[in-house]
Amino acid sequence: MKEILQENSDAVRQAGEALVEIGTELAAGRIENALGRLEAAQQQYQAWAELDQAIIDIQEAVHDRKNTLAVQQILTELVGTILGSALRTGMH
Repeated sequence: MKEILQENSDAVRQAGEALVEIGTELAAGRIENALGRLEAAQQQYQAWAELDQAIIDIQEAVHDRKNTLAVQQILTELVGTILGSALRTGMH
């Protein structure tokens, strides 16, 4: 995740600045102004689309990693069960 954010550091900085401006409006209770700034930021910062893709990439990587770990755990349990059965059978 850190690498993806670093690769998109300019977009991250711009998004952060826009979020501060939007947050300032929200903190002051100016919801309409905040929504207007959000819409303007989305149009101005096309790099946000790149950040969205980076977020999707991160989520997919995490999901793939979780699936891989789950499969490894299941296979390990199966191998352990098979070996345990084979050892018990061989001892009798």
